[in-house]
Amino acid sequence: QTAELKKGVEVLVATPGRLLDHIEAKTAILNQVEYVVLDEADRMLDIGFLPDLQRILSYLPKTRTTLLFSATFSPEIKRLAGSYLQDPVTIEVARPNETASTVEQRFFDAADEDEKRLAIHKILKERGIRQAFIFSNSKLGCARLTRTLERDGLRATALHGDKSQDERLKALEAFKAGNVDLLVCTDVAARGLDIKDVPAVFNYDVPFNAEDYVHRIGRTGR
Repeated sequence: QTAELKKGVEVLVATPGRLLDHIEAKTAILNQVEYVVLDEADRMLDIGFLPDLQRILSYLPKTRTTLLFSATFSPEIKRLAGSYLQDPVTIEVARPNETASTVEQRFFDAADEDEKRLAIHKILKERGIRQAFIFSNSKLGCARLTRTLERDGLRATALHGDKSQDERLKALEAFKAGNVDLLVCTDVAARGLDIKDVPAVFNYDVPFNAEDYVHRIGRTGR
């Protein structure tokens, strides 16, 4: 990365933490930046990334164009984004929290954990679904569900925030290669994963907000 940056680049794509590493090492000089794009801006402006973003923006020229992209944008995030922008223009290609038209949605009523797992088995079998994402709201729940599904004879792997980057990449590669049938994950996998032809997404736990639901089910219908 350092060698590439020293040659000079026209477009730099980075995560906030890694970019700060290069800024501090003086291998990334941002005083000529004209355009800044924040992808998945609602998450980027969430509390976790906000301090890093504020530091990065302080290194940029005052006169620049800033673009914020997201499939969902809550009123709170809009107000926060407004503090970074002058005379902003909003361009919407769909109504707020609109789900993709390519995704068929179904609701199943289950009384307890056992019924939920039985429903997954039944749907996989009846519909001939080969692979699927299964979303859980917690890292512990994700790990437990993975172990239970494996005991049931299904090829499952977990993907959550306690996994190292290497472990996450290995889980994704196994899923893409067809060596794993079920990717059991938290909302760490709800965005940014573009895996073609995944036939189904299960919301094992109902997400806490509409934005997360839109992003979760967007992993299929692609």
